[in-house]
Amino acid sequence: MKKKPNLLLFSAFWSLVLALVMTLIGFLHQEAVDLTEAAAGGIVWSRVLYLFLGWFGFSMVVMLIGSLVYILSTRRRG
Repeated sequence: MKKKPNLLLFSAFWSLVLALVMTLIGFLHQEAVDLTEAAAGGIVWSRVLYLFLGWFGFSMVVMLIGSLVYILSTRRRG
């Protein structure tokens, strides 16, 4: 019997990867950005966490919608 992939775990893993990459991209600016503050001594971790959770939530929603579209299209064909 062929094991079916767990789409929730698949979505969570790729959402985590995408959120991490997009958060790291936020540090690539050459000028002062919202993630760093000279008066606070560098990186403001609460802002970094907020950005990470925002990207994670957004990518998780997109992955789950894609998973639902995939499930519905395979059930219609089969």
